[in-house]
Amino acid sequence: MTKILVLFIIFVSMTSNSFAKTGKGELKLSKYTMETLMMYMYGRANPKWSDGVDKKNKPMLMTVSEDGKSSHYYYCPYKQCQTGNYVYKSIKACEKSSNGSPCYLFATKRRIKWKNSINTKHTNISSKLLKEPYEIAKIIQDLGFYDGDITELPGINYKTGAIDDNKKITGKIDNYDYPSLIASLSGSHKSGWKDYVEGGNEQYKAWVMVRRKDQDMSWSFEADNTSWNDVIKKAFNRCNEYIDQKPKTYPDKAICILYYKGTTPTTDNEKIETARIYYGEGKANDFFKKYPYVLNKKIDLIKTDENEESTDMISQIKQLKKLLDEGVLTKEEFEKAKKKVLN
Repeated sequence: MTKILVLFIIFVSMTSNSFAKTGKGELKLSKYTMETLMMYMYGRANPKWSDGVDKKNKPMLMTVSEDGKSSHYYYCPYKQCQTGNYVYKSIKACEKSSNGSPCYLFATKRRIKWKNSINTKHTNISSKLLKEPYEIAKIIQDLGFYDGDITELPGINYKTGAIDDNKKITGKIDNYDYPSLIASLSGSHKSGWKDYVEGGNEQYKAWVMVRRKDQDMSWSFEADNTSWNDVIKKAFNRCNEYIDQKPKTYPDKAICILYYKGTTPTTDNEKIETARIYYGEGKANDFFKKYPYVLNKKIDLIKTDENEESTDMISQIKQLKKLLDEGVLTKEEFEKAKKKVLN
């Protein structure tokens, strides 16, 4: 009985310690995780809950994946909060979106606990620096956790801890010429768009997005010199991985949509045709009927009048020919699609 009790105590102790493990190693945060860390420092509240949304809160703890791409944190909107078993919960929440990369404790309150070759002891971030977010970012970078350009990080709203997409962390106004759709989205989208436009001289570039239940958009892009067909398929494949990883995050029957070829916005017909090629006509049509707001204009996907059918047939064939000329469709795919339209 004593042995069993001792073993049980050891097991509980080992289990608790394994979930409370502080990270160590040469961690490099992605830009998205770095932005999340900045919000954590201010105790940015989750807009899904009312408590603390309009003010700074107390940061409790933050966990980060080993590859630096996934994270999760807890904050406290009250005068007193108990830590409880939140480290375990945060690690599990972090690992839900880490694609297999294990998560560990990165910080408690404003104390950086993850150990690397520079941060051999815990580093405290003074609350006095909250009015100077650039200085906080500089400390994180000097500790070796971020290799990106911190001057390109978005600003932080001092009162709420929210990302301020209208200015940089340095306080400078962001005057970049974004397309109107991208300009209406988050700093992550804007940062991604800059990489998309300025990242290389590839001949073919495709930007794909899918709307989530919270009305934000997950995005992906691909760029290479092979063909429109290849680059669009790769962009769709990557975007679709987001839906597969977190299906409950997206609306029923959600699909990814091609929004830009290069920097040119796609037409409604291009959105429909590429979706049909990737997902099949039935699934694509069902989606556009259920979520017509994706398109600029309301389009009847099934024509009943003969004249409308004839006009639509010609339009579809012209659109298919355009996709063929641009390399989106192969000759075989074009002939197959044209035959389907004519039949």
